[in-house]
Amino acid sequence: MPLRWSPATYPVIFSVLTAVQKSRKLVLCRDFMAGSHPERERPHDEVWWERELNRNEKLMDKYMAAFGEDPDKFKHPRDLYNKVHFGIEPPEYPDEEGDADAEAQAESEPAEAEVSDAEKKLDQIFDDAEKAESAGDDAAVSEALDAAFKMGDDYDDPTDNDPPDNEDYPAIAKLALKFAVKVMRVENIPEEAEVLYLSAGKVGSNLAGGHGLGYEDDSICGNIVKCRWALADCEFCREMLGHLHQRTGNVRFEEMRRDAQELSGAIRDRITRLRKRVWW
Repeated sequence: MPLRWSPATYPVIFSVLTAVQKSRKLVLCRDFMAGSHPERERPHDEVWWERELNRNEKLMDKYMAAFGEDPDKFKHPRDLYNKVHFGIEPPEYPDEEGDADAEAQAESEPAEAEVSDAEKKLDQIFDDAEKAESAGDDAAVSEALDAAFKMGDDYDDPTDNDPPDNEDYPAIAKLALKFAVKVMRVENIPEEAEVLYLSAGKVGSNLAGGHGLGYEDDSICGNIVKCRWALADCEFCREMLGHLHQRTGNVRFEEMRRDAQELSGAIRDRITRLRKRVWW
């Protein structure tokens, strides 16, 4: 079967490749929620982090829902904030505001061009892999994914000094990426099982989100919670793939079920390793 690098596949891949960078830039999730409490001796535990991360997820859903109604009417971040938190509709800005927005957008064009270059490079990687697979090269998909994952490594901040607790992350992240793309390439999945696509992509995204939160005392439990969420999605995929194999007899579902089982084991080991760091 030729590779099916549909537009729906790209968000899964880019979410895994870029979630670490986004998480490290958006330190709001860690610093704002943890706050500044000099008198607090014990860092927050998993219970606290799970509650706050769930609250953050719900808040982001509200922001996306409000923004999706009419993106053009939100000219300033405060407009979206006021809409979500207070139900205040954004004001009608004069044309001068629109001109200022146009100038700001023009200033941001170099950054957008950089993203576009990365997308073009990724497209080329997948095009080459598809041609190689058509020619009978069974290793083409794996090589393409290795190259795509290396792109993420190339964008890592060279000033980051990850602790030994992170030594397993590159390998487990690559496993999650390959698993997600394998699932995305499957055709003719029953309609009621299409949630499998979403869950497969969330495994790598949650792992990357936890890695981005970090390994310090004030954030490691948040990292663990994100790993637990990744494990839950992976286990859902494993069970769903097992059911699909029983229903259809398709050996590909059984192969992917074993992949999910291997990935689940790696995530469990990671959670155990991270929890050994928690002294409180």
